[in-house]
Amino acid sequence: MTRKVLLSLVLSCWTALTPVAAGASVTDAQMPEQSTTGIPSEGDPALSQDAIDRELDRFRRAGVSLHQALRIAERIHPGSKTADISFEGGLDVPIYKVRTLQSGQIWESDIDGSTAKVLNSVLFSTVEGLSESDRNSLIALTTIPLKMSDAIRIAERSAAGKAISGGLMNKDGKLAFIVVVVSGKDLKQVTLESASLRRR
Repeated sequence: MTRKVLLSLVLSCWTALTPVAAGASVTDAQMPEQSTTGIPSEGDPALSQDAIDRELDRFRRAGVSLHQALRIAERIHPGSKTADISFEGGLDVPIYKVRTLQSGQIWESDIDGSTAKVLNSVLFSTVEGLSESDRNSLIALTTIPLKMSDAIRIAERSAAGKAISGGLMNKDGKLAFIVVVVSGKDLKQVTLESASLRRR
């Protein structure tokens, strides 16, 4: 998958709860342009090579890892599970946006990527307020033993890099974790289906 398309996938995690593209375990497949859905297309100036390079450079220099931001967000709401996490380096302060699920509520927390300080934590939605697909994914998340942190660790080992985002999607009726990993100068998408996760 091209760097622009993968960065577009990272950015698209915030247009809905779940990512919109699927792939194999580690994939380089192309994603079609989707400019009418709010997802940046390859021609979008926000996805220029310079913008991508700046975003990735800020990610590499961030003092806080995706794992640390995830743990911080889950401590804000004890017993919660992370459903979505993404690095945003285009702001004045690089942040991780983390969405956690606890007791039918989805919380969105902003974690400073340099200091690990919680900048914001607000109720994003309730499970009932989501689409059927998103509701099903979140219900499935509560029934499987592994968590987003496990999926991120597996993806980082598989793609030999550091995760920049992770999300959920319903793939063929099964919960799948989608993790984007920065590996050297490349971005790799790793898809882990819940059935394959149970066997590990």
